[in-house]
Amino acid sequence: MRAFLQRLNPRAYFAGSSAPDTTPYELVPESEEELGDSIPLLPSSSTQSLDKQLEQIAPRRRRRKDYQCASPALFAGIALGGLFAAVVVLCVLLFLRQPPEEHIPPPPPPPPPVSNTDMSDPILAARAHVAALRARQPQTLVHAASRYSLKTGRSPPRNYDLWFQFAREHGCLVDEYDQIYRDFKPFYQLAERDPIFFQRMIDAASKMMANDAKEMGRYEIKNGKVIRPEGKPTSYWDTEPLTLGWFSHILPDLTVIINGKDEPRVVFDVRQTGDAIRDRALKLTEQNPFEVSPHPTYTYFYNKPGCTIMRSKDGFPDVANDDSAFFLSSAKTQWTEDLYPILSMTKVSPCFADILFPIEYYYTRSWWSRKFGHENNIAWNDKQEKIYWRGTASGGQIFDDNWRNFTRFKLVDKSHAHPDLLDAEITTFADELCMGRPECHRDQIMAEYKITGALTPKENAYKHKYLLDVDGMTFSGRFLGLLRSGSLVFKMTVFEEYFNEWLRPYEHYIPVAPDLSDLFEKLAWAKEHDAEARMIQERGKAVAGGIVTDGQNDCYFALVLLEWARLQEIARNATAGHH
Repeated sequence: MRAFLQRLNPRAYFAGSSAPDTTPYELVPESEEELGDSIPLLPSSSTQSLDKQLEQIAPRRRRRKDYQCASPALFAGIALGGLFAAVVVLCVLLFLRQPPEEHIPPPPPPPPPVSNTDMSDPILAARAHVAALRARQPQTLVHAASRYSLKTGRSPPRNYDLWFQFAREHGCLVDEYDQIYRDFKPFYQLAERDPIFFQRMIDAASKMMANDAKEMGRYEIKNGKVIRPEGKPTSYWDTEPLTLGWFSHILPDLTVIINGKDEPRVVFDVRQTGDAIRDRALKLTEQNPFEVSPHPTYTYFYNKPGCTIMRSKDGFPDVANDDSAFFLSSAKTQWTEDLYPILSMTKVSPCFADILFPIEYYYTRSWWSRKFGHENNIAWNDKQEKIYWRGTASGGQIFDDNWRNFTRFKLVDKSHAHPDLLDAEITTFADELCMGRPECHRDQIMAEYKITGALTPKENAYKHKYLLDVDGMTFSGRFLGLLRSGSLVFKMTVFEEYFNEWLRPYEHYIPVAPDLSDLFEKLAWAKEHDAEARMIQERGKAVAGGIVTDGQNDCYFALVLLEWARLQEIARNATAGHH
């Protein structure tokens, strides 16, 4: 059964592909106005309006160079001069009717190695950091395919050549997608034993969602066009089709399930050893999938393989599940313990087996994006040397006084105890914390923490040299915006996101323990090592602004879907072979 996963020489793989080095057709992009102006600043609730926008983001035309003049052999066989002249005239007319060629300019060559840059200048050093990242990317399709095969042990998926061309056009990274390979590896392993498994799970999810979508959307790509789900199954029902429309023209036909919740959905530790866990993965055990909803969730996670988190990865481990509101008392559940392929915004490994993808928060062209109203206009040395945070009292469901362990409440407690080091306030209260239960003591909590609902301008963050990003219900969607602000970001999270390979702790931001116990210690380091702290800040800003772009997000999302489509293709081929 390994035939369909055989290792192929990259050159051999592309021998029958459309683009070994150049394609026999040109991808003709729409103008910036045609694409950019089709995205509204605010979401539209009109289905008809959405359909029109999807039509505007149509697959790019593929125009073959079919215009050819008559061959010399034809002229050799023509004896009469008049007939010869007529043919010449005809060729000229055809040439004049031919539309002008539209050439996509090749991407600029990688910048030369930085040799004379003053590395003590944090801005120049950050630019050199990004330039070095880009310079190490494969520059040819064969090189990119070779790197892919080296890392995964398989040939690239169908349409990888089109993806590579798309990546080059949009200035994307080509060789930094290990997260995708990890997310899909268990499904490829299972495909060796049961090649129809992946499609069978998609069909099972689709059948369930026909009656109750459970905040998941089923999207189809057919002939390069996006077919959105019926109704409004998720909060992103009107924006995700627009996002898919930017790169659907390079995708094969597929059907994908996208989770609309902030929380991951698939509780399955694929790192358990032995054949028993693989046998378990291949079976559907739940009569009602996505209905696992324990409350509170602390005991459930503590007893699940792979679902304990640690305060530190070094030394003797200290369990930190009670430091995370999600693990302590998740606000939203509806999980499954069967291994469904689901695209999700975030997860905790190895507890969850969801497949990560870029969510709308991280597209600057999306109205979901956490944008600042204007650029940072305060110099680094003029900023206040304290940590700043404002946010919602989100976390988990409140039972008794468990909320005192939620990160955001503990953060404000620290701020009140050390106002000279930390300025943190909760501005609004998330109703999901109480779910309408009177024993939640909502009013008492709001009074104690002076939660008035009054919002502060996001740009107030610019006044502070240090900004903090902490988990809420799950991940915080403001991380990239904070990195781009011009202040040093401290980050507390137990969650993974798609960009973890590109934004690394101590290189682009300062990590903080789940219980915030090392926050002031790391603040003291930043104050004592201002030049190094500034260097981290500038590197984070450079990568968040210059690497994690909308185009890069599209490249990541598209490669996820190429892997997804290949697993569906494996299932189709296996099904056809049985008939």
